[in-house]
Amino acid sequence: MVAPPVRVVVAERDPAVRARLGGLLAEADGIELVGAVPDATAAGVTVRRRLPDVVLLDLRLGPLGPVARRPAVLALVTFDSDAAILRALRDGASGFLLRSARRKELIRLVRLAADGHRVLSPDAARRLVSAATRLSGPRDERLARVDSLTGRERQVLAWVGQAATNAEIATRLEVTEPVARSLVAQVVRKLGCAHRTEAGLLAYERGLCHPG
Repeated sequence: MVAPPVRVVVAERDPAVRARLGGLLAEADGIELVGAVPDATAAGVTVRRRLPDVVLLDLRLGPLGPVARRPAVLALVTFDSDAAILRALRDGASGFLLRSARRKELIRLVRLAADGHRVLSPDAARRLVSAATRLSGPRDERLARVDSLTGRERQVLAWVGQAATNAEIATRLEVTEPVARSLVAQVVRKLGCAHRTEAGLLAYERGLCHPG
Protein backbone atom coordinates (compact mmCIF):
# COMPACT_ATOMS: atom_id res chain seq x y z
CA MET A 1 0.00 0.00 0.00
CA VAL A 2 1.43 3.37 -1.06
CA ALA A 3 1.55 5.97 1.69
CA PRO A 4 -0.37 9.18 0.99
CA PRO A 5 1.75 12.19 0.05
CA VAL A 6 2.85 14.70 2.67
CA ARG A 7 0.65 17.76 2.18
CA VAL A 8 2.56 21.05 2.53
CA VAL A 9 1.67 24.74 2.61
CA VAL A 10 4.34 27.43 2.12
CA ALA A 11 3.51 30.71 3.87
CA GLU A 12 6.25 33.17 2.93
CA ARG A 13 6.16 36.94 2.38
CA ASP A 14 8.96 37.07 -0.19
CA PRO A 15 7.56 36.00 -3.60
CA ALA A 16 10.91 34.74 -4.89
CA VAL A 17 11.52 32.58 -1.83
CA ARG A 18 7.92 31.38 -1.89
CA ALA A 19 8.26 30.36 -5.54
CA ARG A 20 11.60 28.62 -4.98
CA LEU A 21 10.46 26.56 -2.00
CA GLY A 22 7.11 25.77 -3.60
CA GLY A 23 8.81 24.64 -6.79
CA LEU A 24 11.21 22.32 -4.97
CA LEU A 25 8.39 20.74 -2.99
CA ALA A 26 6.06 20.40 -5.98
CA GLU A 27 8.74 18.40 -7.82
CA ALA A 28 9.49 16.04 -4.92
CA ASP A 29 8.15 12.49 -4.86
CA GLY A 30 5.73 11.81 -2.04
CA ILE A 31 5.04 15.51 -1.35
CA GLU A 32 1.99 17.49 -2.47
CA LEU A 33 2.14 21.29 -2.41
CA VAL A 34 -1.40 22.33 -1.47
CA GLY A 35 -0.80 26.06 -1.08
CA ALA A 36 1.74 28.87 -1.38
CA VAL A 37 0.53 32.09 0.26
CA PRO A 38 1.98 35.52 1.15
CA ASP A 39 0.40 36.41 4.49
CA ALA A 40 -0.96 35.09 7.78
CA THR A 41 -4.63 35.53 6.85
CA ALA A 42 -4.24 33.49 3.66
CA ALA A 43 -2.17 30.94 5.56
CA GLY A 44 -4.89 30.42 8.16
CA VAL A 45 -7.59 30.05 5.50
CA THR A 46 -5.48 27.62 3.47
CA VAL A 47 -4.63 25.50 6.50
CA ARG A 48 -8.29 25.25 7.49
CA ARG A 49 -9.41 24.37 3.97
CA ARG A 50 -6.57 22.14 2.76
CA LEU A 51 -5.55 20.43 6.04
CA PRO A 52 -1.82 20.18 5.35
CA ASP A 53 0.55 17.96 7.31
CA VAL A 54 3.32 20.58 7.35
CA VAL A 55 3.43 24.36 7.05
CA LEU A 56 6.62 26.24 6.15
CA LEU A 57 5.96 29.50 7.99
CA ASP A 58 7.73 32.83 7.60
CA LEU A 59 8.15 34.04 11.20
CA ARG A 60 7.52 37.61 10.07
CA LEU A 61 3.90 36.65 9.37
CA GLY A 62 3.20 35.79 13.01
CA PRO A 63 1.50 32.62 14.33
CA LEU A 64 -1.07 30.66 12.34
CA GLY A 65 -3.80 31.24 14.89
CA PRO A 66 -6.48 28.72 15.87
CA VAL A 67 -7.02 25.82 13.47
CA ALA A 68 -8.97 22.61 14.02
CA ARG A 69 -6.19 20.31 12.83
CA ARG A 70 -2.79 21.57 13.88
CA PRO A 71 -0.08 20.84 11.29
CA ALA A 72 3.62 20.55 12.02
CA VAL A 73 5.20 23.98 11.60
CA LEU A 74 8.70 24.46 10.19
CA ALA A 75 9.68 28.07 10.84
CA LEU A 76 11.50 29.79 8.00
CA VAL A 77 14.18 31.56 9.98
CA THR A 78 14.64 35.31 9.89
CA PHE A 79 17.46 36.71 11.95
CA ASP A 80 16.28 40.29 12.35
CA SER A 81 14.14 39.30 15.34
CA ASP A 82 15.54 36.91 17.92
CA ALA A 83 12.36 37.40 19.94
CA ALA A 84 10.30 35.82 17.15
CA ILE A 85 12.66 32.85 16.99
CA LEU A 86 12.46 32.25 20.73
CA ARG A 87 8.70 32.67 20.72
CA ALA A 88 8.40 30.07 17.95
CA LEU A 89 10.51 27.66 20.03
CA ARG A 90 8.30 28.12 23.05
CA ASP A 91 5.13 27.87 20.96
CA GLY A 92 6.18 24.41 19.83
CA ALA A 93 7.49 24.87 16.31
CA SER A 94 8.49 21.49 14.90
CA GLY A 95 11.75 22.90 13.64
CA PHE A 96 13.64 25.62 11.83
CA LEU A 97 14.78 25.92 8.26
CA LEU A 98 16.79 28.54 6.38
CA ARG A 99 15.10 30.06 3.35
CA SER A 100 18.19 29.10 1.36
CA ALA A 101 17.96 25.42 2.39
CA ARG A 102 19.18 22.98 -0.23
CA ARG A 103 16.65 20.71 -1.92
CA LYS A 104 17.75 17.50 -0.19
CA GLU A 105 17.72 19.10 3.25
CA LEU A 106 14.34 20.78 2.64
CA ILE A 107 12.63 17.56 1.62
CA ARG A 108 14.21 15.50 4.41
CA LEU A 109 13.14 17.92 7.12
CA VAL A 110 9.60 18.25 5.74
CA ARG A 111 9.20 14.47 5.82
CA LEU A 112 10.61 14.21 9.35
CA ALA A 113 8.29 16.95 10.59
CA ALA A 114 5.31 15.18 9.00
CA ASP A 115 6.29 12.04 10.92
CA GLY A 116 6.12 13.96 14.19
CA HIS A 117 9.81 14.68 14.73
CA ARG A 118 11.19 18.02 15.89
CA VAL A 119 13.92 18.93 13.44
CA LEU A 120 16.70 21.45 13.14
CA SER A 121 18.77 21.92 10.00
CA PRO A 122 22.51 22.27 10.70
CA ASP A 123 22.68 25.64 8.93
CA ALA A 124 19.77 26.97 10.96
CA ALA A 125 21.28 25.61 14.17
CA ARG A 126 24.50 27.48 13.58
CA ARG A 127 22.58 30.76 13.19
CA LEU A 128 20.23 30.08 16.12
CA VAL A 129 22.83 29.43 18.83
CA SER A 130 23.16 33.10 19.71
CA ALA A 131 19.42 33.41 20.19
CA ALA A 132 19.34 30.24 22.26
CA THR A 133 21.61 31.78 24.88
CA ARG A 134 18.52 33.37 26.39
CA LEU A 135 16.37 30.25 26.50
CA SER A 136 16.99 28.95 30.00
CA GLY A 137 19.15 30.95 32.35
CA PRO A 138 22.78 32.10 32.44
CA ARG A 139 25.20 30.54 29.96
CA ASP A 140 27.42 28.92 32.62
CA GLU A 141 24.38 27.29 34.20
CA ARG A 142 23.19 25.82 30.90
CA LEU A 143 26.60 24.52 29.94
CA ALA A 144 27.06 23.01 33.40
CA ARG A 145 23.92 20.98 32.77
CA VAL A 146 25.46 19.59 29.60
CA ASP A 147 28.70 18.79 31.42
CA SER A 148 26.73 16.87 34.07
CA LEU A 149 25.53 14.35 31.46
CA THR A 150 27.13 10.92 31.18
CA GLY A 151 29.26 10.14 28.15
CA ARG A 152 26.42 8.21 26.55
CA GLU A 153 23.95 11.00 27.24
CA ARG A 154 26.31 13.56 25.69
CA GLN A 155 26.55 11.39 22.55
CA VAL A 156 22.76 11.18 22.40
CA LEU A 157 22.58 14.96 22.79
CA ALA A 158 25.05 15.43 19.93
CA TRP A 159 22.88 13.28 17.67
CA VAL A 160 19.79 15.24 18.71
CA GLY A 161 21.66 18.39 17.71
CA GLN A 162 22.32 16.83 14.31
CA ALA A 163 18.56 16.24 13.86
CA ALA A 164 18.86 12.45 14.15
CA THR A 165 15.54 10.68 14.66
CA ASN A 166 14.88 8.23 17.48
CA ALA A 167 15.16 5.40 14.96
CA GLU A 168 18.57 6.64 13.78
CA ILE A 169 19.80 7.00 17.36
CA ALA A 170 18.57 3.49 18.14
CA THR A 171 20.54 2.09 15.20
CA ARG A 172 23.73 3.86 16.26
CA LEU A 173 23.39 2.67 19.86
CA GLU A 174 22.22 -0.80 18.82
CA VAL A 175 19.14 -0.55 21.03
CA THR A 176 15.39 -0.57 20.34
CA GLU A 177 13.62 2.60 19.28
CA PRO A 178 11.62 2.82 22.57
CA VAL A 179 14.93 2.70 24.50
CA ALA A 180 16.34 5.47 22.29
CA ARG A 181 13.20 7.54 22.79
CA SER A 182 13.52 7.12 26.55
CA LEU A 183 17.18 8.16 26.45
CA VAL A 184 16.37 11.31 24.48
CA ALA A 185 13.57 12.20 26.90
CA GLN A 186 15.97 11.63 29.81
CA VAL A 187 18.55 14.00 28.31
CA VAL A 188 15.94 16.68 27.59
CA ARG A 189 14.64 16.40 31.16
CA LYS A 190 18.11 16.57 32.75
CA LEU A 191 18.92 19.69 30.77
CA GLY A 192 15.70 21.36 31.86
CA CYS A 193 14.66 21.94 28.25
CA ALA A 194 11.12 22.23 26.96
CA HIS A 195 11.75 19.85 24.04
CA ARG A 196 14.46 18.23 21.94
CA THR A 197 14.89 21.23 19.64
CA GLU A 198 15.98 23.36 22.58
CA ALA A 199 18.29 20.56 23.76
CA GLY A 200 19.76 20.35 20.27
CA LEU A 201 20.65 24.02 20.37
CA LEU A 202 22.50 23.43 23.65
CA ALA A 203 24.50 20.70 21.89
CA TYR A 204 25.69 23.25 19.35
CA GLU A 205 26.44 25.87 21.99
CA ARG A 206 28.56 23.35 23.92
CA GLY A 207 30.42 22.34 20.76
CA LEU A 208 29.18 18.75 20.65
CA CYS A 209 28.32 18.97 16.96
CA HIS A 210 29.60 21.07 14.14
CA PRO A 211 27.25 21.95 11.29
CA GLY A 212 28.84 21.96 7.88
